[in-house]
Amino acid sequence: MEKLIQLMKTSIRIQLILAFAFCVLVSMIAGFASSPFFADIDRRLDFTEGIVTIDESGQKLVKQFNQMNQNINALVSKLGNEDPTFKKKFLNRSISSLKENDKWLSVPNGKKSIYHLTKNELIQYVINTPQKQNHLNVVITNSTGKILYKSKGVNDSKVNLQEVKTNAKRNFIRKEHDERPTVTRLYSLTMDGEKNYLIIRGIPKSKAVYIKEPGVTPYLLGLVTFILCFYLITKRKMKEIEGIALGLREIAKGDLNYRIQENSKDELGSLAANINYMASELNQMIERQRQAEKLKDELITNVSHDLRTPLTSIMGYIRLVKDHQFKNQKQLDEYVDIAYGKSEQLKKLIEDLFDFTSLNYEGIQLQREKVSLNQMLRQLMDELDPIAKDNNVIFINEFPKEQFMMEVDPNQMVRALENVLTNAIKYSTHPGNIYVEIVKNNHAVQIMVSNSCESLSEEEVIRLFDRFYRVDTSRSSKKSGAGLGLAITKSIIELHQGTIHVEYKNQVIQLSISLPFNEEY
Repeated sequence: MEKLIQLMKTSIRIQLILAFAFCVLVSMIAGFASSPFFADIDRRLDFTEGIVTIDESGQKLVKQFNQMNQNINALVSKLGNEDPTFKKKFLNRSISSLKENDKWLSVPNGKKSIYHLTKNELIQYVINTPQKQNHLNVVITNSTGKILYKSKGVNDSKVNLQEVKTNAKRNFIRKEHDERPTVTRLYSLTMDGEKNYLIIRGIPKSKAVYIKEPGVTPYLLGLVTFILCFYLITKRKMKEIEGIALGLREIAKGDLNYRIQENSKDELGSLAANINYMASELNQMIERQRQAEKLKDELITNVSHDLRTPLTSIMGYIRLVKDHQFKNQKQLDEYVDIAYGKSEQLKKLIEDLFDFTSLNYEGIQLQREKVSLNQMLRQLMDELDPIAKDNNVIFINEFPKEQFMMEVDPNQMVRALENVLTNAIKYSTHPGNIYVEIVKNNHAVQIMVSNSCESLSEEEVIRLFDRFYRVDTSRSSKKSGAGLGLAITKSIIELHQGTIHVEYKNQVIQLSISLPFNEEY
């Protein structure tokens, strides 16, 4: 049951099917319930009993004629016993009234009474009986349609047997008629050894019946109920669709912060969620593009400044040398040393730009070698120790005795670690300590460098790995650099399938590098 309910909630197709079925059921109930109040009484004539009477009369005549062929005296006695009129007319009748050419019958009725009549009179009496009782016309024809005997009221001398057969085959499927139908029945007879036909025609008796017809109103009421019910049930879904359409229009106008309300778990809810996700991704992409444009502008400004400052200084001191504006050899050497130092700074900046471009856009092939990570870090710290002391900071390492042999590109890894340590020296509070740790975690080796620093905002911490970003926004700061060091470090670590992230808390910043470690080494 729970799965069925969940399926109903998540499938709009099933919801529509159930809604349609429910509306049909409600509309049918409304139509049936209202039909008695809107029924029209229709008066009609029911000829069922009359048609049955005609059929019974025809069957009775056929039976009488068959009996006439088999035992005519028994038929006469039966008619006399059943019909007083027949008995009065033919019992003890005077024979002198018969014509000479008529074949007469004498049928005893007891010891002293006799029926006297001709065969033709018997036939005529038999076919006149239905006419008297039910107003039916009866004729007997030969095989060509010539009428041999006919009841009173029939004036025809010949009939079209084919037409009679067609009319006799006609079935009255509906028993109610507004007009009086003429019913025809055809029966085959044998008289005096010849094939004849008995034809009965007549209008059946009718009985008035009153029928309640529902009329059009209940159907219209059912249709209106269906439309109203379907509208009310789908109203919420239509509002949801309209909300999605409105949200798409707002997003199309450029409002990527607009979010469509997710009101269901079906396909519409999924569509709304996907549109919101799309808007969020587009917003983030545009924001990234905006940040990229901003960084590009910063690049042009910063690189221009960082290149111009040492270059201007170099050109100034060279001009002094060229113009012999120095007092002695010692001052000349001082000018040359300053110019050389500025050229080294300029060279470092150009190399950083080249390395960053190679790492991020051209791609490089790592020249991996098996080296000791502990030894590499210890040697690097020894090399940077004079610079650290000049900045009044001290390296404190916490390395385990275990040697971590790693498959890395030594040159690139030294560059990455040097950037991290140099950055720590540059931005650490003076005096202060820089803590360097190596920790093994599962299948990775983690290098953690932490030091105290000035207060940083959350945005500054997040942007530390952005290219050309510097915490000190003033390009005239004594802390030289173009803001590429950590960006280059991140690219090198990622080339080694490692990760790098930074944490800042209580004016202490910790930079963690995680590298995959294979214990087989």
